[in-house]
Amino acid sequence: MRGAPADDRPDLDGSPVEGAADIVVEDAENAAELRETLAIVARDGVVRRAAVDDALANASKVVTTAETRTELAAEKLDGARETAAPISDLRLVSARLDDFDARFDAIETRADDLGDAIQDVLGMKADGDLYEIARRIRRLTTAATDVQRAADDVQFELDSFEAWLTDADRRVEELTSDVDALDESVAELGDVVEGLPAADGDPESEAAVRWATATVRHRVASLMIADLRAELEALRTWAEREGESPPANVEPRLDDIQARNEAVMERLTARADPEWIARFDDRVTALDDALDDLKPPVVWGEVEAVVAEHRPAHE
Repeated sequence: MRGAPADDRPDLDGSPVEGAADIVVEDAENAAELRETLAIVARDGVVRRAAVDDALANASKVVTTAETRTELAAEKLDGARETAAPISDLRLVSARLDDFDARFDAIETRADDLGDAIQDVLGMKADGDLYEIARRIRRLTTAATDVQRAADDVQFELDSFEAWLTDADRRVEELTSDVDALDESVAELGDVVEGLPAADGDPESEAAVRWATATVRHRVASLMIADLRAELEALRTWAEREGESPPANVEPRLDDIQARNEAVMERLTARADPEWIARFDDRVTALDDALDDLKPPVVWGEVEAVVAEHRPAHE
């Protein structure tokens, strides 16, 4: 995109949007977006400095909504901390609170930045470049909308967390649901391994990548099993404190899943071609080291990031 620098542009006040767009940039691949940006400070298709006040007022409303939702999220997080206080010594609980704290701190920082951004635009209102003002207002509105969405997501998840904290049946249901998902995943992985082509001696083949990808999935399943065992143990401790019955029939299922997952590894080892191992060994070893650092209770967003970094198909 080429055009005059902001400091060298003529004042766009009074220019039709189309003409202002030509002044801002000569060869715009994103001309439609540029016109949409200029329209933020336009009236009846004409760029007007007088329109900045209205544009800022609209942006301020979006920012205020974002700030309000952030405050509501803070109140809900305080409520969750209070509810969790009696059992916050359980790592299963404290880890979730820590995750909410980190997410909220990031949202709060972004919300605070919105006010600074408004002040920056206000300082440009009288004689600043109108396109730059419009661009900043657009960026500000987008950022505020993102903050609002993130704060709403945290509130929704905190509602679920508090329900989980106060309802033993819900805790068992969620654990059982996770075990069901793991069971299905290991069964599917077993089918994938059974369908792997025979070793072909070609480290660049599709068969090699499929074998390595299945190996990664096996490693992740192993971490999931460890995570669910840790959660089961925590729920047993929790139930004992409250005089409730511990989760039933979960441990035998985890034992069965683990046995099948180990059988998958045996089949992967038997089907491995030395050339495949040579190609992917460093990557799989690095994955193992990274996953070893993720102790239960696991933050699955971190697992996804680790897998994305080491996924064989990304070579």
